[in-house]
Amino acid sequence: MSFRVEVRREGDRDVHVLRDDASGASASILPSYGFNLFDLRLPAAGEIRPMIVADETFAREPSRPGGNGTPILFPFPNRIRDGSFTFGGETRHLPANHGPNAIHGFALDARWTVVDQGATDKEAYVVGQFQLSADAPAAVDRWPTDAAIEVRHALSDRCLTMTTTVSNPSALPLPYGFGIHPYFRLPFAPGGDPSRTRIVLPASKYWKLKDFLPTGEVRPVDDRLDFREGKPIAGLKLDDVLTDLRHDEPGGVGACRLIDLDKKAEFQLLFDGSFRELVVYTPPGKPDVIAIEPYTQTTDAINLQPRGVDAGLRVLGHGEQHVMKLEMRTVG
Repeated sequence: MSFRVEVRREGDRDVHVLRDDASGASASILPSYGFNLFDLRLPAAGEIRPMIVADETFAREPSRPGGNGTPILFPFPNRIRDGSFTFGGETRHLPANHGPNAIHGFALDARWTVVDQGATDKEAYVVGQFQLSADAPAAVDRWPTDAAIEVRHALSDRCLTMTTTVSNPSALPLPYGFGIHPYFRLPFAPGGDPSRTRIVLPASKYWKLKDFLPTGEVRPVDDRLDFREGKPIAGLKLDDVLTDLRHDEPGGVGACRLIDLDKKAEFQLLFDGSFRELVVYTPPGKPDVIAIEPYTQTTDAINLQPRGVDAGLRVLGHGEQHVMKLEMRTVG
């Protein structure tokens, strides 16, 4: 059997590594720091290449939880204006951790619990769980209800599948949004020409922002933000929220593509119909890195929705759950 799971020690932390010995693919996850998928290596253009960007010391000394690997954003992705919102007749205040705003939820740097791992003749997998009341108790009174999330990473051949289940263990309605914040490198390592690349994103509209927060207005993409036919990564400067996503791939999924024209290979980020927004961000000083972030809602949805804006806020009743799927894979 070519699939296996390793657990290696980095300082005082365990790293769970999924391996496919037949293809050479591997995926490394850090459960003690947000269940972060910080290293993904897949075959592309005849070599095993790193697809996700993180600091070299991230596994041993993790820091900057929103800036490395694949941060998991729950129960809200991106910003909440002034860290304040009203839900169910109660106003709640969150600590401002990004200027005047709260950002990225409570799970991205918390210690998750590994509840299952193993290998079959088809895949290697690991499953992690986070529950607000158990794993971030200081935040439990800052959200309207308790909240639980389970993420299953499975590696097979040249594909990593991320299956996420959000559930409501409380008696009250659970408002939430979910997203991931992965950092990808293009051109594929090692080296390459940024002008000989293409980024393809299936979005036809964008949210107008002021101070990085949606005003509530949605507009058709202009030339700067129209990636439907592809644009090179060279010179891009982005921190935007795209929407009106096409889900027209087989199975009703959407696809983002990072294409290295010189290597004649591409990386694909696929997402099911649960995901309706894409945040795209190019970190300063890293001309070969881009974050493409599928979200179930737009930024600050919990404040926009009461204004009558279709912002994507989801609400689960007691015992209800929602299952979502993402895939990362290479072609060529």
